[in-house]
Amino acid sequence: MMTTPTKFAIGAKARRCLLCGVGVALLLAAAIGIASAEQKKREAIASLPKVVQDALDRAGEVYQQPLAGAEWTKVHKTNLNDHPVFQMQGTNGRGNKIEIEVTAAGRIIEVEEHGIPQSEVPGVVMDALRAKFPKFEPKKLEAVYSANRSRPLSYGFEGPDGASGHEIEVYVSADGKTFLNQK
Repeated sequence: MMTTPTKFAIGAKARRCLLCGVGVALLLAAAIGIASAEQKKREAIASLPKVVQDALDRAGEVYQQPLAGAEWTKVHKTNLNDHPVFQMQGTNGRGNKIEIEVTAAGRIIEVEEHGIPQSEVPGVVMDALRAKFPKFEPKKLEAVYSANRSRPLSYGFEGPDGASGHEIEVYVSADGKTFLNQK
């Protein structure tokens, strides 16, 4: 008695060809998706007002440390005190997250570089931080640039306050004399 196969049977070679074809199709779809996302990023930057684009170029010259190798990935337009502000986010050549805020008139409000090593924070800043918060253990550090200065104006720290156990965020001026925006 002869039985009829109930499953479609293909040979090993045909199965490999089929799997390769599926793999190539998936890679091609992923590449198209990546290319499309890259195109959207370029279009978002290109759609910014010329004065804001010029401010980004100027920022790259003034704030060379944090913006070297900058690749912008997100653009947001917000209204700060009824004035449009453009916020761009991305990464720099060091792989750190960067942010910039620019007014609709092209004024650079600030530049932030997140993820800087503690070795880049001036000793006077760390000393002031330890004096005010002796049990604070910062987990996230950032440098904040502003006022067309090539060096940070302040440094931000986030982490658990060893005394209370609560997460805190503290900004200290680059000279270590002023604490800003404690949260």
